[in-house]
Amino acid sequence: MLSDKDGKHESLTMALKALYDQTKANVGDADLAHIRNVAAYSQAIKARSNELIQQGGKPNAIIRGAILGALHTLLEFSELGHNIMHGSYDHLPNAGSFHSERWVWNFMVDPYEWRVMHHQNHHPFTNIVGVDHDLGYSFLRIKPGQPWYGHHTLQLPLLWGLLLTAPNLVFSLFTGASAAKTEGRKVFSRTTLEQTLKLTKKYIAQHFWKDPLSVSPSRVLPTFFGNYLSTVLGYDLTVAVLFLEHHSPNVELFSDPGLSETEEEYFCRQILATSNFTPYAQLDHYFKTLLEEEVEFDNPPAFDVFYGGLDTHLEHHLFPDLPCNRQREIQPFVKEICLQHGLPYNVMSLEDVVPEMMVNVLKLASPVGEQENGNFLKILKNPKELLRRVVYGAQYKLPDNMTYLNKPRFYNVPVKVLAVFPQAENQALMIRFEKPQGWDSVTWEAGAFISVRVEVEDESLVRQYSLLRDSRETDNCLEIAVKRVEGGRASNYINDHIKKNSHMILVGVPQASPDFIMKEVPKQIVFLAGGVGITPILSMLRKARREAPHSQVRLLYFNRNERSIIFEYELREFAKLSGFDVHFICNEIDPNYPISGQMYQAKLSAELLSKVVPDITAHEVYVCAPPGFIAASKSMLLDLGLPEIQFHTESFTPPVVEHPTDGKDHVIRFARSGIDIVVDGGTTLLEAARLAGVNIPSGCERGLCRACVCNKLQGVTTLDQYKAQPDLRITTCNSLPRSDKLVLDI
Repeated sequence: MLSDKDGKHESLTMALKALYDQTKANVGDADLAHIRNVAAYSQAIKARSNELIQQGGKPNAIIRGAILGALHTLLEFSELGHNIMHGSYDHLPNAGSFHSERWVWNFMVDPYEWRVMHHQNHHPFTNIVGVDHDLGYSFLRIKPGQPWYGHHTLQLPLLWGLLLTAPNLVFSLFTGASAAKTEGRKVFSRTTLEQTLKLTKKYIAQHFWKDPLSVSPSRVLPTFFGNYLSTVLGYDLTVAVLFLEHHSPNVELFSDPGLSETEEEYFCRQILATSNFTPYAQLDHYFKTLLEEEVEFDNPPAFDVFYGGLDTHLEHHLFPDLPCNRQREIQPFVKEICLQHGLPYNVMSLEDVVPEMMVNVLKLASPVGEQENGNFLKILKNPKELLRRVVYGAQYKLPDNMTYLNKPRFYNVPVKVLAVFPQAENQALMIRFEKPQGWDSVTWEAGAFISVRVEVEDESLVRQYSLLRDSRETDNCLEIAVKRVEGGRASNYINDHIKKNSHMILVGVPQASPDFIMKEVPKQIVFLAGGVGITPILSMLRKARREAPHSQVRLLYFNRNERSIIFEYELREFAKLSGFDVHFICNEIDPNYPISGQMYQAKLSAELLSKVVPDITAHEVYVCAPPGFIAASKSMLLDLGLPEIQFHTESFTPPVVEHPTDGKDHVIRFARSGIDIVVDGGTTLLEAARLAGVNIPSGCERGLCRACVCNKLQGVTTLDQYKAQPDLRITTCNSLPRSDKLVLDI
């Protein structure tokens, strides 16, 4: 039993990691002996299948042989290939052919493409709509939270047509296409089809040419048909099992959490998105009897190996590189952990859920979503909405973010531009866009910014722009201002291309620099703004007027010239209505420009600050401008006696993620690639591999999905430097070197 000291449970993450570490440490020769036995059993089943199909010799020989061939296919996928290619035995010195990169399976899917699709896409992003390619296998709609598109109208006949003709070809094509998308390659290309064509050619040559020609004339057609039937039954049985694990009624779909997903949230998602199953007892009884009658094998493994990693799929998604026999061993403990943390331990009956899901495929051919609980009659009551969904779906577009998945999106959210307003003679653009659905509870203070993603010449660029209003002043829209910058790819693109009714992508919810938000309005404030740095300060001015209209507020707004001032009219009107002291300060002013109000030619200096705000040391000072301006103003203000605690700043430089370093250089050797590279102690091993041009698959890049694992032959990392026994198999994405030399088996 799991420990429960003083009635308090350890965190979900700690409990799961402890269980994993304990179980993985026990994996050894016994596990290898087990998987070798399973592999030999699989070959014995295949050999007997071939005998029955090709030689006959008893009633129903073709049927019995085809079913044995189907069980061989299922076993090749489950306890063998699916398990082995996750690296379950890679850390064992005598793994031999059971190493993930050396395993050859009798399944019509390229092993490399499978690892890319499965390890780098499906496991890190399980059941995330629009990201996980395994949801509906990129062409079916099985859950109401999936978007509806035009071809889904015919998905039931399409599905059955594929299941009855070439399910193996579908497996291969899907895997190749997913691998291409994951690696950023073109899906419709010769490269994507290359492995599928090679495998299809090999499959056809063996099953429909060599095998039929190797038998007597009377057995040619039976062999031809038996091989076809064996293929269809084997892949269809595999599909039936795979369908339910992430598409059954008891699992959830998710919107993209982005990089903000915590370890705890990651494990919760895996649990909520995955279901185990109990087998169909009568069907299993028939299979067991058939195997006992037909296959001579000295030490056959228990029948549950045919569902290896599939009937324990929840355990598999929590611990992808644990062997299937170990997954079965820890099922009671995983269930206990789930229940202790208020999470369901999902299990469905195979005989019940497969028919139900086929009904769902028919029902979800119509554009019903989670809000209608997949009930078509509900959407019929709203014909206008039904028509809207059909029109959008026929164009392969979403009507809005929550039409089908009834969960708000907070990462990479498309939003519609409601209006644009050119500023400062087209030197800048104010953009008003809709507030995303489901963001009613999202709040932010004056001074916050939002990250925007734009695609420029096939490159994705992310930039941060300050919001012009805090959440209290925002109804159903948000506003930013983007100024043109010489050589600025994103800012210039936005000014040139963003129009009313176009769309922008919000990377996440509004954020703020901790020292630059104004939760409470001080009694005396000085704002220093440079150029587009006026945008967060404008939000603060609005808050000051709303919440503390009697505060003493001064704004010193610096620009190159009078024509580069953003929001000049709004600021002048604001000064009139609020009584705040607003100064426009330019490096140069056209003599013919009709100057009004407090506008003058000057540059930032200590003398200027002392003159405009004689008692500046009594004020809270907020500065937003380019980095050079910030540094200069801070130096001047501190020299004038301003306490540093009263200096608050925002800059346009996005934060750089840094790893803790030990201040030393480390040699990383990639043994099989024959490459050495020297990096500092703040560089992860995955980053080092990329710098060296060595390919290591990656997924979540937080050490959770285990897509980036590899064997460590020598050295110590931050993950094992304090352990009695160093780790032999490590996740490279979150490992930093801590020994002078570190050798990886790559």
